[in-house]
Amino acid sequence: MRLLLLLLLPITALTQPPATKPAFPIKVSNNGRYFVDQAGKPFLYHADTGWQVFSRLTTAETREYFTKRQQQGFNTIQVQLSMNPDSVNRAGHRALVDYDFTKPDENYFAQVERGIQLADSLGLLLNITPFWIGCCGEAYGIGGKHEVYKANGPTKAKQMGLYLGRRFGKYNNLTWNLGGDNDPKSIRAEIVALAEGLHAALPGQLKTFHASPPHSSTDLFQYAPWLGFSMIYTYWREKPNEWTDPQHQKHVYEAALEEYNKSDRMPFVLGESQYEGDGSRYANDIGTPQQVRRQAYWTMLCGGAGHAYGHEGWDFPKLGTAKGRAYDWRTILQYPGGAQHMGHVRQLFEALPWWTLQPDQRHTVLVSGYGEFMKDNYVAAAMSEDKTLMVAYLPRATNAVGVDLSQFKKPQLSVRWYDPRKGQYSQSTSMPNQGIKKLSPPLPMQDDWVLLIGGE
Repeated sequence: MRLLLLLLLPITALTQPPATKPAFPIKVSNNGRYFVDQAGKPFLYHADTGWQVFSRLTTAETREYFTKRQQQGFNTIQVQLSMNPDSVNRAGHRALVDYDFTKPDENYFAQVERGIQLADSLGLLLNITPFWIGCCGEAYGIGGKHEVYKANGPTKAKQMGLYLGRRFGKYNNLTWNLGGDNDPKSIRAEIVALAEGLHAALPGQLKTFHASPPHSSTDLFQYAPWLGFSMIYTYWREKPNEWTDPQHQKHVYEAALEEYNKSDRMPFVLGESQYEGDGSRYANDIGTPQQVRRQAYWTMLCGGAGHAYGHEGWDFPKLGTAKGRAYDWRTILQYPGGAQHMGHVRQLFEALPWWTLQPDQRHTVLVSGYGEFMKDNYVAAAMSEDKTLMVAYLPRATNAVGVDLSQFKKPQLSVRWYDPRKGQYSQSTSMPNQGIKKLSPPLPMQDDWVLLIGGE
């Protein structure tokens, strides 16, 4: 009955920001599958990619951005402490003096601290990447103008990790993200040293690694004592305009299931995938609202502890024009995927015991109509551990799906459809837990739908 009541909650009750802030810091659940806060409440990692907030925005603009995203339902922001060694913040300060890890510019870090405080006041978790490695020689890593990691070496890298720990150790709303668009390669010793310094100073703040797609954190650092959770990063098969090898890309659900099935269990999140945008600014940022929706739902129904939404405003552009279209970062914050649809993702899952869902990998519940593996029509489904709830995401709602209702433990079931564009439920239909039932989304069929079946 409790599950049925959750499914019947009015939409307005689900779209409001939470009344109480999470009890940070977050930690790993006892079963190693998801995050909980200090009160033991499951925490769904629901992130925006505001990567360059610390270097591109003033403190007042940072407050505006954080507030807007919090109102839109995000509870986490992924940020870079610094992306480029030559980048300056709005006050004209660089992160490092002379590109030296032992010479942090306190003026720069003071503004970062003000941003951390603002996020904390709004109940936002920050996932901070200290010094971005970079994909293409544009950052602190391999092939860059200064190759800061290599020039500093492991000893100075560890000193920087210790410094960050001492500088920000009093804040509980932080997790840390090593790497940045690349595998460690020839600077592995420096990355490990930075991570070990951070972990020595901040053992209670979780850490992960942002690799090159389609690698995950555990592909590279599976048994590292500092690695607290894993991050997957992929686009999709045959993606055009890709900066890495498109032959090695996987669909998000493929990467998620691979991570879920690893023997060394830890929570994982989708740290990056296709960004929402029309390609006016970057050829790689051509993502529709439907694409960013399916990435989120695929992750959550394939064992993920959360996901990050990406958009072409990650570097907070000022007012400009590209390909005849005017844009700025405030306009981009109103893209429908981020402004509306991601909030619907969170409202759906937080109304359910999402942390009990287990991927239906062998199709024991969803027995037909689930599309093709390695294709973008694949239907991801998951069932709760107690077999009283199933959630399935149909990325292309063109065919009926077959559900074996006898797999449910409750004798009577409530069947509903959820519109991921509007955040609205259909009327429920009651069915006995008998036989295989063919179910189709409501008319008119649109891009995607979510199917929910729960015990009454």
